[in-house]
Amino acid sequence: MPSNRTYPAADGVATWYADKSSSVDTAGDVAVATHVGPTSAGGVSPGSAFAGYTPVERIDSPSDGINDSAGYVVYFKKDATDPVELYKATDSDVSTLVQLTTGTEYDAFIGHCS
Repeated sequence: MPSNRTYPAADGVATWYADKSSSVDTAGDVAVATHVGPTSAGGVSPGSAFAGYTPVERIDSPSDGINDSAGYVVYFKKDATDPVELYKATDSDVSTLVQLTTGTEYDAFIGHCS
């Protein structure tokens, strides 16, 4: 993996992009969310937000009739709980973290938590 990459300072992204792009002429022409990333993470939480939970299973593009609108769903077990507690979150958004105690998802994944 290359180790000689250089990245722009947070306040210099527009200038950096304009210097490398053929679609804009100046840093003032660079539009956030068009030329460079979104202004916020869009609901994606950092891994540290899930501290205390161990991932059990990830399902991309779920079509289970429950999580169909999600890009992916991750099932977790909560660390140091007895009996095991099962949780899920969609699209890396910690605000969607919910405990599962019964139902199809619970039945399907509780066996993975042992």
